[in-house]
Amino acid sequence: MKPVISTVILNWNRSDLLRKTLDSYVSTVDVPYELVIVDNGSTDDSPKIIREFCDGHPSARAVYLAENRGGEALNEELERCQAPIVHISENDIEYLPGWSKTVLDFFCVFPKLGQLSPFGPMPEDNEVWKEKPCVLRHAQGRILYAALKNLGTTCFLRRELLVQGIRVHNRPNPNAGSSPFVFPDDDRLSAEIKATGFLTAFSPHYLVHNLGHCNEEFEQREEYYRENYRAKPWLDEAGWEARRAEWRKQPKPVRRSWLFPEEKVSPEKTQASAECANPLLWSMFDGWTAEMEVIEFLHSLVRLLKPQLILETGTWHGIAAEAMGMALRENGCGSLISLEIDPESHAVATARIAAANLQEQATMVLGASLEYNVSGTIDMALFDSALELQGAEFRRFLPSLRPGAIVLFHDTNSAHRVVGESVWELVDAGLIDAIPLPTPRGVMICRVRERKDKKGRGQNKKSIWKRLFNR
Repeated sequence: MKPVISTVILNWNRSDLLRKTLDSYVSTVDVPYELVIVDNGSTDDSPKIIREFCDGHPSARAVYLAENRGGEALNEELERCQAPIVHISENDIEYLPGWSKTVLDFFCVFPKLGQLSPFGPMPEDNEVWKEKPCVLRHAQGRILYAALKNLGTTCFLRRELLVQGIRVHNRPNPNAGSSPFVFPDDDRLSAEIKATGFLTAFSPHYLVHNLGHCNEEFEQREEYYRENYRAKPWLDEAGWEARRAEWRKQPKPVRRSWLFPEEKVSPEKTQASAECANPLLWSMFDGWTAEMEVIEFLHSLVRLLKPQLILETGTWHGIAAEAMGMALRENGCGSLISLEIDPESHAVATARIAAANLQEQATMVLGASLEYNVSGTIDMALFDSALELQGAEFRRFLPSLRPGAIVLFHDTNSAHRVVGESVWELVDAGLIDAIPLPTPRGVMICRVRERKDKKGRGQNKKSIWKRLFNR
């Protein structure tokens, strides 16, 4: 069959990792493919491994070079690729099930996507690497993270970019003649792709394991990597050692949601702040859904408070709505109204609620929050829409909020400013009491105060306990 993905693997030594790369590739690729292995003059038993592999896989062939030509060794084979998606792979990648169809889906949904990394925006916990600067993009329920810098050598490209003349170049090598390492110029590749008007982006979560950046691999092949990083003037050996030292000090939390165990999560990508010094302790589903721990807290809070009516603004993809809807179903009573102004996001959330069979508990509303009228008394509210709207949303829905109702504001971290400032203005106005929680993005849990008459007297003369729990 005509290939859908053309893969060119660049190899230089580390034959044991190459074997893992090849075995994981053929055991997980689930579309027609062609595979070329370019050996850059390896001095270990890589040629033997490659020959044995190609003998057993008719869709694979090999090219053996006499010397290490770096990333430029890829170009001749890239020009021959026939598939619409061309895949460059290093020899230290372990491919995970589902990667190939996921990649094709992204290129279909994002027509201006030119280069895709199989890595997520945040490194895995066993990876000695840094956060990749990026911003979230979404379409048709899919999420990508547009790269602000380069993606790295392992990536997927539209073949039309190669037709336009895009090629892999090597970084200038100040150690030429004294070091065997020659590195592809990833910065130039991504920059040239962006110059054509295409998007370069990271996957929402890792589609592979990056074996060559794991500390276990560094320890197993210490001298190899020392020499490797000595040849990288942009980081060098000292920078590599500093990263390893920082990685060793970093706690390694469990990255799994008890509420949504099938959802992929990754380390939180928010930067450290005065409120939250180590955001990597938290986990995220994506850059716009509240942190995993906040989502689980919402579920527990609904189970605890037994609210009859919950209001949410900013549904996004519906993970928070599903968490609260599940809690309402477990409570055996109560309902949720969730407001979202973006039609695509509303459609995704609606489908999610339907898949969870929560239509009785959760109503997804498409429309502007400041134009919506609530029928009934709100016992609990989550304001998680556009930052500049949350304060105004509270004031709009205040007449419907029960005195003593619990209200949460998300994204109250000082880095956002506007939400936190709006909340403290509401506190100063005597409308709410607030407790800030030091999460990466910031959450304030608030209690609506009893409203006063013009003479400053409480309109409800019942005891505080009756005011809090009276429906």
